[in-house]
Amino acid sequence: MRLLSFQVKNYRSIIDSSIIKLSEFDNVSVLAGQNESGKSSVLKALYDFERNQFDGGSLPFSTGERPKQEVFCTYKTDDNFIENLISELKEEYNVEEKSDEELFDKKRLLAIKQFTISSIEDAGKTRRTIDEKTFNILCSSVLSNSIQPKSDNELGDADEEDDGEDDEEEKKYIVISEQDNEKIAEILWRITPKIVFFDDFCDLLPDKIYLSALKENKNKEAGFMAVKNLEKILNTNFVSKNAEDDPTRGTKQNKENNSLSINFQEDWGQRIHGENKVKIEYDFQKREGEGDSGSYINFYIKTKEDQPLPPKQRSKGLIWFLSLWLELKARDLENNGLILLLDEPDQHLHVKAQKDILSLINKLSQKDQIIYSTHSPYLIETDHLNRVKLVLNTEDHGTKVEDITTSKIDTEYKKDALQPIADAIGLNINEFSTSAKRNVILEGLSDFYYFLAMKKILNRKGDYNFIPGIGVRQINNLISISIGYGMEWISIIDDDQEEGGKDSKKKFDEIKDFIFDGDNERTKEKVYILSKIAGVENMFDFNDLRLVDDTIVKDATNNNVFSVGRKRKILFSKLFFEKVYSKKIKIGQISNKAKNNFNKAFDFIEKNYK
Repeated sequence: MRLLSFQVKNYRSIIDSSIIKLSEFDNVSVLAGQNESGKSSVLKALYDFERNQFDGGSLPFSTGERPKQEVFCTYKTDDNFIENLISELKEEYNVEEKSDEELFDKKRLLAIKQFTISSIEDAGKTRRTIDEKTFNILCSSVLSNSIQPKSDNELGDADEEDDGEDDEEEKKYIVISEQDNEKIAEILWRITPKIVFFDDFCDLLPDKIYLSALKENKNKEAGFMAVKNLEKILNTNFVSKNAEDDPTRGTKQNKENNSLSINFQEDWGQRIHGENKVKIEYDFQKREGEGDSGSYINFYIKTKEDQPLPPKQRSKGLIWFLSLWLELKARDLENNGLILLLDEPDQHLHVKAQKDILSLINKLSQKDQIIYSTHSPYLIETDHLNRVKLVLNTEDHGTKVEDITTSKIDTEYKKDALQPIADAIGLNINEFSTSAKRNVILEGLSDFYYFLAMKKILNRKGDYNFIPGIGVRQINNLISISIGYGMEWISIIDDDQEEGGKDSKKKFDEIKDFIFDGDNERTKEKVYILSKIAGVENMFDFNDLRLVDDTIVKDATNNNVFSVGRKRKILFSKLFFEKVYSKKIKIGQISNKAKNNFNKAFDFIEKNYK
């Protein structure tokens, strides 16, 4: 089961977030925006939904009547939904199912493809409710018992004088009344994935902890939760070690330290002092006293032989990453499928550590659904822009969440929110790194989305990155960065017409003169002009574009750029990209014209990068 979408009303700076649809293509969604935009509020609202308890500071400022606060979460059911639901209903209503009887019409329950649970705080009281459609399907699916109706011959005078009322409720295995909506909502909530919230205050691994703190369950002790997470990961119990003899305890300690370090090194890719073999170790110290005079455990982080240092002597970034790693790993072991909320996990971490966090997120997303907030371009992957939701905060609308290409709010606030995305897609040094050796430089975002989509639909497997620029005149900057950092590059440009001549021809000649000393043939190896194609949309047939929007009107000059409209070029190309990746558009629907045009471009790319 997965969370499809959610909506938040009257929570801190959020008046009405509108429906926020999560990534359709994987289990990762990103809330991108500047500081104070409301990213944390969105995550905390989801956490309050999970607790069914709204934080006291979550009420929006109001001089009037206290507003009703609401969070709606819509889930998509999975193959285990019906089995889990029936199990919970039987337990809640104290029903024992007989082997030869069915309690529910399972075919009718299959109609529940998704459902919406609401958490509502009104007048100081909090309750959960389920949407009416789901509630009605559930009520109608309850079967009656197996008592057979009497035949006509068995009916007597008493039956003839019957008042005709149907005693159906008494025959139902489970009686669900109209007042049971909240009870049903609680049952459905219990089978949804657990929502876990992490912010900047996750418990840091301590330098030392006394055994008495663990034995007496002093969960307010500094580092207590981090140590308990460590126990879960190692499948051990530090308190029980006190009763073991020294050789047994020492052998187990060595094995557990080795296992812990190997596990951590898989996710921590940075190099410290020339090596990335960071070792995490504990050292159990047996003492005969009690409390602060009793046994304790030291914790160390090693980066060189014989140089164990306590966590507090390591960088804040390393110890924060370690503590977050302990939390995530422990939760992942405890639960089969979670919704993890990470509030700005890039804090305190430099670039390489942020990439490690991103790798860990992608790894955990194979099992868990993850929503994280950020304003760092290093936590935004250009191949997964469909994950990104912009968080904007305006005076008129409060905090709103929308897709990159929508235009509900078109102000300076949106430009600020878009900055990390703009940085991530080619306008910052991160994209041109040693990890991106082969770059295909395109004119803009529309070209980026179309080429990415057509690469998938044509099943082209080449190993290269598409880098969107901001128009043909700015391609020089991207080429210069590629050359300066020793990266391979080629460029694809439209055959655009401009007043006074062909803009693409001017750009070709400019690259030829300043980069290749006037060598025309060498320039042709690096720069591919889409011959007679003015605008990437004209690589397609008009009917290809109607797969995205069947209401568009064909331009009188047969120019697809004008049919789409310059103001929505980026939005349109992103919709095409999303429909291809969700398999709503397949290769059999694409015209031969488009396939031929793009295949020629891909042939050029792969010839250079074979």
